[in-house]
Amino acid sequence: MAPAKLVMRKGMFLIQGKVRACCSVQAVVEPKVRAILDEHFLSEPLFKRSAYSGAWPAGALAIPAALAPHISALLKNDACPEITVKTLLGGQLHQGANVWEMMSFEFIAKLAFDNFAAMVQSISEMGSDVIYAGNGVVESDLGQFAADTAAEIRALTQAEMVAA
Repeated sequence: MAPAKLVMRKGMFLIQGKVRACCSVQAVVEPKVRAILDEHFLSEPLFKRSAYSGAWPAGALAIPAALAPHISALLKNDACPEITVKTLLGGQLHQGANVWEMMSFEFIAKLAFDNFAAMVQSISEMGSDVIYAGNGVVESDLGQFAADTAAEIRALTQAEMVAA
C-alpha cells in the first residue's frame, strides 16, 4: 500500500476585493482506501481546536518558536477551522488574514494529516492479525512474517549451495 500524501498549495489570491494569503490542503490515498474512508469514516475529526487550545499534547509536531503566538491566536479564534476526514480528502482552503495565519493553518493541517495517516495505517491492518508484544513493538500478520522468513532462508541456502 502506498502511503497517504498531503498536497499543500499556498498563494496570494484576490478574494472579495482583498488580497489574502491562502493555503489549500488535500490528502491523496489509494482508491481502495478512499472507498473505505468514504463509506465509514468521513465524519471522523482529525483536528478540533477545543482539543488543542488548552495544552499541546506530547508527541505532536513541535511548534516552531516564531509560529507559537500565531498558532495560539488561531486556536483561540472562533474562525479556526476544524479538519475532518471529509474536508481533508475533498480539499480544504483557508484564507488567512495575514501570512502568519496561513502558516498556522498549514501547521495544523500537517498535524491533522499525521492523525489521518495513523487512521489509514489502522484501517490497512483491518482483516489481518496484529500482535502487540509490548514496549511499542507491533508484529503485523505473523503468518506472512513466517512465510517471508522461510523464503529468505531458502534463498540464502540456495545461494550458499551454488557458491559451494
